This record gives sequence, C-alpha cells and structure tokens, in this order.
Amino acid sequence: MNHSILQIMRVYYLIFSIIMISLTIVSLGLINITYGQVNETPSFMNMNETQESKPNTTVNNNPSGLEILSHNSFADSLGYLHVVGEIKNNYPSTATSVTIVGTFYDVNNRVVGTQFTYANPSDIGSGGKAPFELILSSAIVPISQIDHYNLQTTYQ
Repeated sequence: MNHSILQIMRVYYLIFSIIMISLTIVSLGLINITYGQVNETPSFMNMNETQESKPNTTVNNNPSGLEILSHNSFADSLGYLHVVGEIKNNYPSTATSVTIVGTFYDVNNRVVGTQFTYANPSDIGSGGKAPFELILSSAIVPISQIDHYNLQTTYQ
C-alpha cells in the first residue's frame, strides 16, 4: 500500500479516536467548562486550572428554544481546535438538523474563521440533550490567531 495512503489512514484513525473520546467525555460530564479559552492541553487533563482571565466568549441561544448547556475547547497535537459541548432542546417538539455554528475571533475582535457542525444525533426530541464537536482545522486558520469564539444554534 502506498505510504501516503497509510499516512492518511493513520490521521483519519487518530481524528476518529479523538472524536469518540471527546463525545464520551462530554456525555459523562467530565469536562470543565472554560468558556472559549483555547488550551494547549485539554482542560479535563488539567484539573488544577483556575478560572482566571477567561476570554469573553458568547453563546447565542434561541430564547426558550435550543440551549447550549456547556462547551469547552482544546487544541490537539495536529493543531486542530476542538470545541465540544452539549445542547438541549427546550422546544415542545423535535428540533431537526440541529446545527452549531462557531465564529472565531482574534484579539482585535476580527473574525478569523467560521465552522459548523451538527449535534449528535442531529435531531433532538423535546427536552432532549445531545453532544456536539466542532473541529477547526489549522489549515483554515492558525490556532495562535484565535482569542475567543461565539457559538450559535440553528435547526430546521
């Protein structure tokens, strides 16, 4: 098998493993919320972190609708920024194709990148919760440029 194909397969396997571990940690409630701080080490691996100087990160929830209950961010060894969290549907009916949109800003509050993901599962029943993981590749924007982010929710 071609060496580059093996390398690509290894990267995909690593990304898949990271996603599965992150979703498991989110569903077990083991993540400390850091409100948008970009950590070099995931906060769940650094239990001694303090709540000092957290960036001003906002979450735009739909009033009495979709609510982001928690979120956390970390950079992995490949330079990808992961924003993981949990979303709740407060609507009286199922929200379908639930999307989380992240807008990433530099220290001067300029937009340096955007990315979106779907909740897992993407359809959330009334009162239900679902985890999400938004991944921003360093190819899209170098993580060193990101100071804070804003999360918004939408559905169909």
